[in-house]
Parts: sequence; C-alpha cells; structure tokens
Amino acid sequence: MKLFSKEVKDMNELNEVLRNNSEISKESEVAVIVYAFDKENKIVFQRRGLGCRDEQLKLETIGGRVKKSDIDFRTALQREIEEEIGTDADIELQEFIVATYAKTFDVRNNKEQDWIYLVYKGNLKSGELKIEEPNKCLGYERYKIGEVDQNELSNGARELYNIVSEKYSYLK
Repeated sequence: MKLFSKEVKDMNELNEVLRNNSEISKESEVAVIVYAFDKENKIVFQRRGLGCRDEQLKLETIGGRVKKSDIDFRTALQREIEEEIGTDADIELQEFIVATYAKTFDVRNNKEQDWIYLVYKGNLKSGELKIEEPNKCLGYERYKIGEVDQNELSNGARELYNIVSEKYSYLK
C-alpha cells in the first residue's frame, strides 16, 4: 500500500507523518531500500538466501532494517548498502521515490511482520558488488524495467517495482 512520496528525514518525521494513520501497525519495522540503476539502466536485484527471515529465494533490491542507532534514513541506507555489497561498489543515492506499507511472513519467528519501506533511487556509478552476507544473498541479477519476471519478486518488491517502473518508464 502506497503511503506517501515526500521524503522524511528520520523516525521523528516518519512518526509525525503516520501519527493519524490507523491502518499502520505500531509494531511495524522500517526498512530503507535503494533501486540502484547501473550504466545500462538495469536495476540491481539480489537473490535472497535461505538465511533470510522471509521471502527466501525471491528477488529484492538492496537495503534493510533501520536500526535505533541510525541518525537518519539516508545514513541507514548507506550502512545497509555497505553491509550487503561491501565498499568496492559506489552507489550514489539520489531522490526519494515512495514510502509503502506491506506484510511479510517471518519464517524464523513464525509470525506475520508489518513493514514500512522507504524507497530511494540510486545510481551504481562504479565498482564490484560483493556478497557480504552469503547466507542472506545468493547473488546479484540485473534487469531493465519490464524484463524481470514479477513472480520472482518478493511481495514487498513487487509493489515497489511497479511504482518504480511507472515513474522511470523512460529508462526502459
């Protein structure tokens, strides 16, 4: 479910925007995601490994959970990028795209989990993508808009992919 498209800086601003939204669970986790486009306008996806708590073997983009120690969302996303792909690749964060709300099933804890996804556009400028978390990432795949089999995408990634595909359709 699409929430908003104006960037919020940190948890305080996010809580303020969502204050009167009764549809959003107070138990929601927040994740920051980057749709990184390479020089050929292909989106970088990662194949989720068996160590992931949900949506194993599905395609996702780079990103992850915001921690309490993160000072703001862009800093959290930079941390997630380095944790997942290492420091040899340079992904430049660009504009904020959208915030969405979705549910996944956490197989480790055997329960449904609510997520707020904050999505940014990025540019893979240079370097090599490394697998820094081999139990969570099986590898990287790149697809132009319209090329990916949407059945291969995680539930959260499917809605985001459709939003990104519409917004950046000129990059096909």
